[in-house]
Amino acid sequence: MPKIKKGKIITLTSMKGGVGKTFTTLLLASIYDKLNKKVLVIDLDLYAGSIAFLLNIDPKSSVYNICDDMNNNRYQGINSSDYLFKYNDNIDILPAPKDPRQANKIDRKCLELLLTNISSYYDIVLIDTNHILDMHSMVAFDVSDKIVDVFTNDAIDLKNTKNFVSICANASVDNVVLLLNKATDYRKNYFSDYDIKNLIKHDIDYTIPYTFYLKEFDSYIIEGELYKMFSTAITKKNYKIIEKLALELIEFDGNGVRENEEK
Repeated sequence: MPKIKKGKIITLTSMKGGVGKTFTTLLLASIYDKLNKKVLVIDLDLYAGSIAFLLNIDPKSSVYNICDDMNNNRYQGINSSDYLFKYNDNIDILPAPKDPRQANKIDRKCLELLLTNISSYYDIVLIDTNHILDMHSMVAFDVSDKIVDVFTNDAIDLKNTKNFVSICANASVDNVVLLLNKATDYRKNYFSDYDIKNLIKHDIDYTIPYTFYLKEFDSYIIEGELYKMFSTAITKKNYKIIEKLALELIEFDGNGVRENEEK
């Protein structure tokens, strides 16, 4: 039998809220969209997910509906119902439940099966989690090719990031990359990069620079045009920074071809 294609699964997490994790998830989705890759964005921040809100969409279903159908023998495949919201030609969205009480009804076995199987339909699956190491996040970590921990130049955030690095090291998890987001609050520059490396006991793998900070950020959200912002408000230089991150996360070269793959 031919080998089933498996897309790359990239999970974004953080150890503190408000660090720009969800923004980064959608920013990566926009890069892969421009590279003409088929992308699924899953909002696994099941208690307070905001992907649908930020994209100004009103989906009919969520992660909960799929798992509920699986548990009640109604599930006939990801394409058999309106589970996914088609945002554009390349991007599909699987949102978090509108009712956070439904999060507790999403069990580990169902979620693991969903995340394992759904990647065969896409080039890239981006999973946005919450900032708590709960069961749902751990399932996402287990199936991920890369785990991106987004953090900021904030004392509490750095303390929590250090703990996360230690936990991953003790569990022999070696697919974590650390992304320092300097753009969430450009005024937070308490620690130098050298200080941060010493504090968290790990290198900074990638950085979103201060120049990404936009005064108009909130207005884009209020007007429901966050995705539009990625193509209109981000400079060519900054785009290249995130494109490099996006390509390295999925091991594509500049021509959109996987490494070790025939061109």
